[in-house]
Amino acid sequence: MPDREDIFDIVDSSDRVVGRAPRSEVHSKGLLHRASHVLMFKGRGGARSILLQRRSETKDSYPGIYTTSCSGHVDSGESYSEAAVREMAEETGLRVDASRLSKIGKVGACSETGNEFTCVYAMECDGSEIFSPPPDEVASLEWVKVSDFEKAASENPAEFTPSFLCVYRFYLSKAFGGV
Repeated sequence: MPDREDIFDIVDSSDRVVGRAPRSEVHSKGLLHRASHVLMFKGRGGARSILLQRRSETKDSYPGIYTTSCSGHVDSGESYSEAAVREMAEETGLRVDASRLSKIGKVGACSETGNEFTCVYAMECDGSEIFSPPPDEVASLEWVKVSDFEKAASENPAEFTPSFLCVYRFYLSKAFGGV
């Protein structure tokens, strides 16, 4: 357990900071706040793969369920990109510069994201990355062919966090000719 509880910025419906509060209060009251998600890919064409994170069984929400390659809350005073870089190090062990992340856009706060405005990033990997996820946060990191992931998400959506499915739909809409 951390010595201190994380403090998040509380935001309004336009994603403007209007206050700050501890994580437990933000979640218990359903306050609007922020998160960053990174979708990691490698390969091309039919061999293209996405990195799936299986959440640890000890997580308080969605234990043992697949989620985005890397995701987490934006701490108070932190930018979306700073949070993405920090979460990448915390959840995968990779230390990357923000310039390696391609910003896809921002999903508005909704029930699927847990009332989080969610900035979505993509990152291309070359396969040489060495991951060292902390077992208390991450049960596993697995490269899965994109086509296999999309089939599994369609046939068994309960195996994936709602925020991951929302973020991935958003990614597809932006990356492949959506609005």
